[in-house]
Amino acid sequence: MTTTSTLQALLDREAIREVMYAYCRGIDRCDEAALRASYWPDATDQHGAYNGSATGFIDYAVKARTNGPRMIHQVTNISIVLKGTQA
Repeated sequence: MTTTSTLQALLDREAIREVMYAYCRGIDRCDEAALRASYWPDATDQHGAYNGSATGFIDYAVKARTNGPRMIHQVTNISIVLKGTQA
């Protein structure tokens, strides 16, 4: 692995971590804009009982979270494996 590719891998992993943190912050604070920024526009989500578009999940989560209990997400032991253009 070259220095350039090693640096790019580090940058890619950090970008993925930042999106994970933004998602947790968004879901915990019921911040719809932060949640939407955490997904690609055409993303899908398989989350508990939900399986469908990310947009649909966000709509569902914001509605449920507004009327539901407080949530706290903690992200630990992150392992990001890069394989070409996928992680």
